[in-house]
Amino acid sequence: MNVKHILLRLALLAAAGGPTLTVAADSAEQEGKPPTGISCEVSRACVLQLGYGNVCEEGFCKSYIDRADLFTLLHFTQDEKPAPAPFKLYPAFLPAVGYNPALGFLLGALGTFGMYLGDPDDTTMSSANGLVLVTTNSQLVVQSAQTIMTAGNEWELQGDWRFLLFNQDTYGLGTGTPAVSSSFSIDGWGQTTPINGAQPMKFDLLRIHELVLKKISKDLYVGGGYHLDRYFGIDDESLDLSASSPVVTSAYAYNTLYGFDTSEYTVSGVSADVLYDSRDSTINSYRGLYAHFGVLGLPTWLGSSQSASQAVGEFRAYLGLSDNTPRDVLAFWAIAQGPMGGHLPYLALPAIGWDASSTTGRGYVQGRFRGPAEVYAEVELRFRIANNGFLGGTVFANAETFSRPAVNLPAYPSASQGSVDLFQYVKPAGGVGLRLLMNRESRTNIRVDFAWGVDSFTLYLGSGEAF
Repeated sequence: MNVKHILLRLALLAAAGGPTLTVAADSAEQEGKPPTGISCEVSRACVLQLGYGNVCEEGFCKSYIDRADLFTLLHFTQDEKPAPAPFKLYPAFLPAVGYNPALGFLLGALGTFGMYLGDPDDTTMSSANGLVLVTTNSQLVVQSAQTIMTAGNEWELQGDWRFLLFNQDTYGLGTGTPAVSSSFSIDGWGQTTPINGAQPMKFDLLRIHELVLKKISKDLYVGGGYHLDRYFGIDDESLDLSASSPVVTSAYAYNTLYGFDTSEYTVSGVSADVLYDSRDSTINSYRGLYAHFGVLGLPTWLGSSQSASQAVGEFRAYLGLSDNTPRDVLAFWAIAQGPMGGHLPYLALPAIGWDASSTTGRGYVQGRFRGPAEVYAEVELRFRIANNGFLGGTVFANAETFSRPAVNLPAYPSASQGSVDLFQYVKPAGGVGLRLLMNRESRTNIRVDFAWGVDSFTLYLGSGEAF
């Protein structure tokens, strides 16, 4: 079968919806996870006794699983529902080929990998997302984010590892108007040139973030972690202090104000963390809560360019909407973080799209908003479209606000500007998305999102859910 026939078959199956999942399942479906022994007449009874995500099939409660994914449609795997198995790898790969004006032509691959590291009855599936990308702008992106759940969920390990040879536009600090967008006078230099819009920067980054958390009671964890961000080879391309009308960028002004080297800096420290995690999946949750609070200390004796401390909080909630179709979920996400003391260098400040999954702020390019403190919120409706489960969809909306420090220079009063507080300016965004089920056992989707922000449009392609 050639590629054209395969693509035509996929389109027809997705449009038709394939065989319908009903309460009265056929005999082949009985080869999935064995019945619990709990008899039922409706799925609501299974939800009440076993939790959301369990459905009634042929009189017994069973864990919900979609009928079709990419592998079954291409006949790479059998149509029968598989039983979850420990230490079995559940992969989902996606080639990345395309063009981006900022990156040039790009080629690479991304994927999501799932595995149970214990009995599936009491262990949540572990997950790892990976990305390798090269571009014609001589860029290299190697990135991995992991959530590892040991047997019985006794330990939870979270990692965010990256190596980037990179460039990216920045846009100043805060969600208001950047300070450098207006001209000001600096003695000895003259009147500066206003910068409106993007401020391109080249930089390389080594990131190693790792949390280790121990369960102390049901769904409650405590622990700590190590966090390293090493920025080097920084080239602030818009900066031009020798011009007759100097060009002073936001990065240069901020780093100079707080005494950071403008060509390289390091953020290195340890954190103390508390986590509540009752999600039923680390890849695609149908139910549960995730609440994390951490305090991060960044002393110079651990390698930080300057001593500082940060506080971060994150909350996610997943509300099931249909007993018979657990994929129908209303999901919530919120992040708040800011300084407790000291200062972070410019590129290390909280920024849109720089979370562990690189998915905050859909509707704006990565790094569009940045600042010492951040509050972010998002809501997403997820739903099944095709009856066989291969095709799904989302509708989402988010809003973000960032602060900006005051610039007080008594010697240069025209350069001085007041601070921008959180919630003084809020930037909304939203969009719609399609989900193509890549691996039904791990619930991994191919994610295609179309998002709009204020005067912006972005397209996202990835694997797994945004959060």
